[in-house]
Amino acid sequence: MFKALQNSGWLTGSLILLTPLMLFFFLASQMAYSQVQSRFADYQNIAEVTQAADMAGLAAEETVLVRGVISEATCQLTSPSLCDHQPADGLIVYRERPAEGREVRFQEEFGQFFPSFIVDLTDGQVIVVPSSNPEYIIRDEPHSVLVGDRELTGFKVGDAVLVQGQWQPGSSPTLLEVTGISAGNKQSLMAEFEAGFQAVRWARNIFGGLTLLGIILLIVRRRRFGQGQVEEEVDEWSHQDKTTTAQTTLPS
Repeated sequence: MFKALQNSGWLTGSLILLTPLMLFFFLASQMAYSQVQSRFADYQNIAEVTQAADMAGLAAEETVLVRGVISEATCQLTSPSLCDHQPADGLIVYRERPAEGREVRFQEEFGQFFPSFIVDLTDGQVIVVPSSNPEYIIRDEPHSVLVGDRELTGFKVGDAVLVQGQWQPGSSPTLLEVTGISAGNKQSLMAEFEAGFQAVRWARNIFGGLTLLGIILLIVRRRRFGQGQVEEEVDEWSHQDKTTTAQTTLPS
């Protein structure tokens, strides 16, 4: 094999040598593609509601996307009021990040603040209760507050939000196990998923094509190398036969 590679061009030889690595990336991208495709299909089937009346026919614990506005009633949920929470300057839901231009320190961690709050719909209200899982998705935050060398980005009362959770009907309609909040809507969320889906698909196709090309080149080189060895052996045998014949015909 190595002799075959020595007779190959540097580009062909490099591609053949990198084929196992390309195969690994292809399999990894295929797994990522399957996961993104599954998640994309799941989100397509989730209903987006803006009215309490739209949730009347939903089954308990059904996953739903609720789009509304953070209510002023949120301020009365706790004592002291969430709206007076310091040093967040009125942020109800937020996450920490390093201030612009500052490097992240070794093992530095950045927290999130995701309490229960109320969302106003066009015809009612929904209580939003976060999941017990501390890893929330907080994105498209419209506000930022600088606190020392950290920046807090999040949402305030009056902001339009999209939240995902499990619907729980009752006298106080509630959205349980909420895992994320965004300033967008389902359409923008699906557009972003589609962009990520396309990127993973392109990566999978590229790595798959390079892997297939490397395998084909390896097969071709091995066959050529095998044919070359056969031809060399035939030449050697032919040369030996000629030498033997010449020696036997010499006069004594």
